[in-house]
Amino acid sequence: MINFKKLLRLLWLIVFMILASVGVGLGGGVPLPLSARKRDATEVQTELPESDKKATKIAEFKRKE
Repeated sequence: MINFKKLLRLLWLIVFMILASVGVGLGGGVPLPLSARKRDATEVQTELPESDKKATKIAEFKRKE
């Protein structure tokens, strides 16, 4: 009886593997999800304004001459 149960489990495993492979063959498998970064490729890039420190240093240097 134990050998019969083992054989029956193995038979069901083989049947399910065959059904799964036929289903994947017909359906083409599961599609991979696209990443959100590729779809939202537009990024806003901002530039920081130049500080006035450089302009004041240049003006002070010119005054000293």
